[in-house]
Amino acid sequence: MNSTPSLLVPLPEINRHQHSLFPLSAAAVGKWLETLPLANLGETTRSLYQALNELSHVRCKGRDRLDILEKIRPHVHYITKGLSQHYLNKPIVLPEKAEKIVQLTDTLNTLLALGYCQAFVNLEVESRLLKPKDALATCLHRALTEYSCMLLRSYQLYRTPPRRFWRNLHHIYHSVQTQKLSRLRVSDRQQGSCTLQQAYLRPLILACSRCYQLPQRYIDQVFLGLRYWTEEMELRHKGLESCVFLLDPDQDAPPLYRELASKAPAPGWLGIDTKALQGGSASLLNLIPDSKLSTEFRVPEAILGQLSMAWSAATARAAERVPCNEAALITVGMNPTHYYAANQAEFEQFQIEGDDAASRPDPYSAADNKPKSDVWAQGKSRDGRDYDRKSERDTQWGTHRGENNDVENIDYSLPADQNGTSKVDTQYQYLRARLMDSSSAGYRIEWPDTVASRIRTGEVIGVKTSDYESWRIAVVRWMRSDDSHQMGVEVIASAATAYSARLVQSGLAVDEFQRALLLPGGDKDSGPLVMLASVASLTPGQTVELVRPGHVMRIKLDEIRDSSNSYKLFSYQDLRRQQKIPTEQVIAERDEGDSDFNKLWDIL
Repeated sequence: MNSTPSLLVPLPEINRHQHSLFPLSAAAVGKWLETLPLANLGETTRSLYQALNELSHVRCKGRDRLDILEKIRPHVHYITKGLSQHYLNKPIVLPEKAEKIVQLTDTLNTLLALGYCQAFVNLEVESRLLKPKDALATCLHRALTEYSCMLLRSYQLYRTPPRRFWRNLHHIYHSVQTQKLSRLRVSDRQQGSCTLQQAYLRPLILACSRCYQLPQRYIDQVFLGLRYWTEEMELRHKGLESCVFLLDPDQDAPPLYRELASKAPAPGWLGIDTKALQGGSASLLNLIPDSKLSTEFRVPEAILGQLSMAWSAATARAAERVPCNEAALITVGMNPTHYYAANQAEFEQFQIEGDDAASRPDPYSAADNKPKSDVWAQGKSRDGRDYDRKSERDTQWGTHRGENNDVENIDYSLPADQNGTSKVDTQYQYLRARLMDSSSAGYRIEWPDTVASRIRTGEVIGVKTSDYESWRIAVVRWMRSDDSHQMGVEVIASAATAYSARLVQSGLAVDEFQRALLLPGGDKDSGPLVMLASVASLTPGQTVELVRPGHVMRIKLDEIRDSSNSYKLFSYQDLRRQQKIPTEQVIAERDEGDSDFNKLWDIL
C-alpha cells in the first residue's frame, strides 16, 4: 500500500472519531439537511459552518467523505449566494459586519475545498492497485472549483487572494497530472461541467482578465463565460514561446505575460495559449450557447473587447508614473462634478429655455469666473450621484461617515459644516484623498478607510489639486482594495464647461434636462467633446441643445469616443451658435497648466 499522498495541500488534523450532528453516511446527512431552516439565513449558515468544521477533523473513509460533501455542497452554494447581498454592490470600504461575512463565506468555500482534498487523499491511500478515477477526479474538480469561487469573490471586491492560495491551487493540479485526469470531464450542476484542465484554467484566466479594470457586476459574468472559453485554450509544457501567459507552479503566484517574465522558463513551467480568443468580442460571443446569451450571459461588447485584448499581449504603459504624496479633493459622479465645474452653480440655473439663455449672466465671464468659496475649507460631503435609473434604480448608495483618519501625515478630516453652507453645497461635495503617483495620463489615488462612498470603474470624477485652479475631469479605470483602497484614474480633460442638455426633435427641445460637460479635444480630436450623463437615451446622429446662462448651442452627435455605465463621450458638429463668448475661447481660458463568526449568526 502506498501511504504517501500526491497532494501537498496542508490539511486539517484528524482528531475526532464521530460527528456531533449526524452519522457519517450520505443518507444521514441528507436527513439532517432537510431539517435546516433555509429561510433563516443566519441559523442555516451557522449549522453548515459547524458541520463542515467538525467534518474536517473527523476520521472518515474517503468514499463516505466524498458522498457527504456532495450532499452539503449545494446548500453551501445556496448560502454563499444569499450572503453576497451583504458585500456586493456596496461601498468598497466595507463596514466591519460585511467584512466578517466575506471572511465567513471564504471559510465555507475553504472548508469544502479542504474536505474534498481530504477525500482525495483517503481514496488515493486506501486504493492499492485499481484507482477509483471517477471519484478521484470529482474530488480534485470540486476542490479547484471552490478555490475558484474564492478567487471570484476576491476580484469582485478588487482584492488579491490570500497567501498560499495559488500554491494550493497549483498543488491540486499537480495531483491531477499525477493521476492523469486532466482530460476527464466531471459533471457539476452548480458551477458547470468541465474537464479538470478547464477547472484549473478558469481561475488562471480570471487572474489574467484585468478584473481590477472591470465593473463589479460583470466579473461574475466573465467567470460564467470561462466555462466555454477555456475549451478553446491550451495548457501545455512545450512550445512556451508561442504562449501569451507563463506559469511557474512552484511559485505562489498567478500566470504572467510572457514578456514580463523576469527569467527564462525552467522545466516544469506551464504555458497558456489563448490565440483562439484574440478575435475580439465576436469570437468570444460565438463560443457562448444561444440559450445562455438570452438568459444568463450579458456582457457588453466593449467589455468583451477588453477581455480579448487582455488575453492577447501585455500592454505597455503610455506614461511613466512619478511618485508623489499630495492631498487632493475628488468628486464622485456626474452630479457633484458638474456642480463644481459650474463654479458651484445650482443645476436649476441651467434648466432654462434656449431663448432666455442669452439674457442670463454668464458664469464663465471674466468678471464672474471666481470661486464661490474656498473648496479646501468647506464642510463634510455626502454622495450625491445620479446613476442610470434603468440599470441602478434599486441600488442604495453609501454615504460618507465623516470620521477622521490620518494617512502618511495627511489630514483627511474636514472642518465642521459652516452655518452658511447652502443645501446644494451640502448635497454636492467631495472627499479628501491622496495622490500616490501621477503621470501625463492620470493619477493613482488612495482614499481613507473611513470613506464609505461607492466608487466603481467607469465612474466620472473630478480632481482638484492645490496648484491648479480648475477641476480636472477624470474616469476611474481600475480599483484595488487590499491593504489600502486605491484607484487609477485617467484624466480626460484639464477643465470643463458645464451645460444642460436636451434632445431636439422636429426643431424643438424635448425631454428632460440632463447634465452635460463640454471638454476640450485631446491629441486625437480636432474639436471639443461633449460628455453626457445619460447612457441610454442619446445616440449618434441625434441633435442636442446645450444650454447654460449666457450661451446656447445646438449640436449633432457624432461618434462615441468613450463610454461606461455612467456616461457617454461624443464628438459633435456645431449646428448653430448663439453665444456671448465663443465656447472655444471659454475652454481655452480654462485649459491651462497640467501639460470570529460567533456574533454573525443572530445578525444574519
